[in-house]
Amino acid sequence: MSLVPCCKVMKQSKIAVALALGLLFSCSGPPKPTTPALTPELANQLLNFDERAQNFITHVKQRNPACEFSLALPDQVPPLTQIDLGHIVQCSGRPAPLEFDASATFIYDASTGKWALKRFSS
Repeated sequence: MSLVPCCKVMKQSKIAVALALGLLFSCSGPPKPTTPALTPELANQLLNFDERAQNFITHVKQRNPACEFSLALPDQVPPLTQIDLGHIVQCSGRPAPLEFDASATFIYDASTGKWALKRFSS
């Protein structure tokens, strides 16, 4: 006869634990999505699709064909949501003269889940 109350108590404690775990998981919400790293390839693609950046690099290459965009991205640990890059043009592997200097700002748009070119200036 002493087994029946013991089993009843164990059954009630299991239900209480299950309810507590259910409450804990329901309150935590979905996990935050991680921000993917901006790769040099993606940054170059974003510059290639920007009309102002393309007009600028076309002008620069007319004056010096050895010039091109050169993007040195920073370490992205922890994940960054904005990356500012300065002096993104190099000529023959060296920094470009001031007349060819340019900078860009890339941002991660959490609503679309994609990186975008926020600003290009020359």
